[in-house]
Parts: sequence; structure tokens; C-alpha cells
Amino acid sequence: MELEIYFKFILSFALILIAARLGGEFTERYLKQPAVLGELVAGIIISPFALGGLIFGDDPIILNFATISGWFVWTGEEVANFHIMEIISQIAVIILLFVAGVETNVRDFVKQGKTGTLVAVGGVILPFAFGYLITRLFYPDGPSTAWLFMGAVLVATSIGITVRILMDMGRLNTRAGTTILVAAVIDDIIGIIILSIIASMAGTGSVEPLHIVRITLIGFAVWIALLMIGVSFHKYISKIFLNPFKRSGTMPIVAILVGFLIAYLVTLVDLHPVVGAYVAGLMFAACGEKEEIIEKTRPIMLFLAPFFFCYLGMQVDMPLMVSAALIAFILIVLATVGKVVGCYLPARFVGRLSNSEAMIVGVGMVPRGEVGLIVAGVALLIPGALGTGDMANELFGAAVAVSLITTLITPAMLKPFFRRASAKT
Repeated sequence: MELEIYFKFILSFALILIAARLGGEFTERYLKQPAVLGELVAGIIISPFALGGLIFGDDPIILNFATISGWFVWTGEEVANFHIMEIISQIAVIILLFVAGVETNVRDFVKQGKTGTLVAVGGVILPFAFGYLITRLFYPDGPSTAWLFMGAVLVATSIGITVRILMDMGRLNTRAGTTILVAAVIDDIIGIIILSIIASMAGTGSVEPLHIVRITLIGFAVWIALLMIGVSFHKYISKIFLNPFKRSGTMPIVAILVGFLIAYLVTLVDLHPVVGAYVAGLMFAACGEKEEIIEKTRPIMLFLAPFFFCYLGMQVDMPLMVSAALIAFILIVLATVGKVVGCYLPARFVGRLSNSEAMIVGVGMVPRGEVGLIVAGVALLIPGALGTGDMANELFGAAVAVSLITTLITPAMLKPFFRRASAKT
């Protein structure tokens, strides 16, 4: 029985990767769009709410979201709702962000620091205000935490999806691409701070200022420190971590393992592991072994990254989205406008980017992806945070719709601006 369960997880893993590959190939070859779009749509098609449910019925593992609950034998510690496929999904996005970090031009990244910071701030203020006000307008009698959580959903930017789109289009190391990367990392830190504040209010009814200050200071300090270590001490990084493994040919693997280690370590200060993975990649981007690391780790990324996007698409419950169609539509429009305007203005007038480049930055910050789903999921786990009954279901459905649709529309929105920017250079 136990072996049968293991084998079903293997089958599910294979089916998701196959669907992702077919969807990505079809989108690239016939629709001339980035593969990530096809991978997301493939996930929606094979989800347990669609084709997966029809073919495999009530099987909790195959193309489904099986969880494991129980106790650790040695410690007796209880484990509840342990997601196997979610772990694989997180590993995939960590590898994606690590490779993106290695491929980044570190000098340009540091150079765009000021502009990227202002872009991140601009991309937070307008979307949060829109999400808060619209939710309050639709549900004036609802709890204030529901208004705040929906504002937080609109704040989110999925750095994983943004990076993949830039990679697919070959624009990762452009001025606009680098600005987006800086802004997305900072946006992630700001988003964590906002989420911590709202979750604290929803759970205890109060806010702990010292906790907020700690997250803010430690988060930015760790991020900046790791970046500076990579820039200033890259020769020592090569000597200590890379040189001993060159003869065996395992040097790039050691680099990616260091990336996993740093991805975990940043979680100890409440940062998301993708931030650690990206900054770890930046550390190795300044090393002389950069090209070899990219050459050997990129195939691993190309194998696993589609799993993350397809699995993300599988979480979309279409009937739930339809139940909140009106507020979802308004939030999607405002989520897009808020990010584009909020990020365009600092990129254009502070960063002195061209009109097309500034629009690329604005549109590139639009996808909410898994980060929006995480915020909505946290809200759903706190009793009464999104209200009760139909209100909670509708707001969660709207949050899912915002996360999905903003992700799906971004590649198509970016392409014409990239063409214009290329024509002028």
C-alpha cells in the first residue's frame, strides 16, 4: 500500500511535467508567446477541478493536492497538511531564481538600485489603496482585515513569474529587466512586512511594532549584506566554495547547493526563500566561473521550472472565480493599472528610462502569481479574516482570479513594448 502511494506521487510528478512541456511547446511554437503562458494554462486544464478530476475521479494523489498528516517517529512532533507536490514546486522556483541571479549583471543590478527601490514603493502604494477601497465599497459591513488583505493581494508581485518571462524573451539583462528584478526583490520584502502586520491584526486584534521593525531592518540588512559579499568578496567565494570542486566537475552543483542553503537561511529572518535564492545567484554572478555555472545549472532549471508554473495553474478553481466575477474583474483592472502607473512614473522620471522601457517595468511588475495566492491562503486560514460565508468565498475567488489573470496577460502585454524598445536601440 505504501509503495503504491509513492508510485502515484511519481506518476503525478511526471504527468504535470509532461503537460507543462506540451503546453509550453504549443504556446511558443504556434502562438509565439512565452512558454510560461502555456504551462499555466496546461495546469488549469489538468487540475482536479477540470480534466484531472474527470479522469482520475476522487484519487487524492494523481493530479490532485494530497496532503500528509501524522507524527515524526523520533520526536513525536505532529505534522498536519504536509504538501509533497508543494515542496517540489518550491524547489523548482528556488532553482529558477538562483539561475536568474547568476545570469544577472551585478554592476547593472547595483546601478539600478535607487530606481528599482522607488519602482517597488510606487508599485505598492496604488495597488494597495485600490484593493482596500474597492473591497470596502463592495463589502462595507465586512471586517477591516478583509479590506486590508485584498489590498495586500494587489501589492504582491511574483518575482518567479517575472524572471521566467524575462528569460523566455531574452531580456533579463536589459536596463528595464534589471530594474524589474531590483524592484521585485524589494517588493517581496515590503509585501512580507505588510502581510505580517495584517496577519497580526487579524489574529490578535493588535499590531506589534517591534516585530514589524525587526522584520524590516533584518530583511533589508540580510539582503544588502549578501549582495555586498558577492560584489566585494567574489574572489574568496571562488577560492573557498568553487575551486576545490573544479577537478571533479561538480563545481556548478556545489554553487546551486549553496543557493539552497542561503534560501533556507533567509527564512529564519522571515524572508521568502526565493529572495535568498536570487541573492545567492547574484553572489556567484560576480565570480569568474559564472558562465560555467550557468551552462551546467540552466538545464536543471529548464527541467524543473515548468513544474512550478503548471502546478500553480492547477490551483485555479474556475467555479469559485466565476462566483466573484464582478469584483474580480474590477480588481484585475485596478491591479494592472495600479502596478503599471505606480511603477512607470519612477522608472520614467527618476530612472530616466525611455517611454517603452518604463512601460516594460510597469507591465513586468503586474503578475501576482503564487505570491497573491499565498496572501489569500494566509487570510483564509485566519478565522473571520475575510469575513464569513459567501463573503469569504467570493473574496478568495476574486484573489485567485487576480493572481491568475494578471499572470496570464503579462507576456502578451510585454511583447509590443519590447519590440518598440528594440527598434529604438
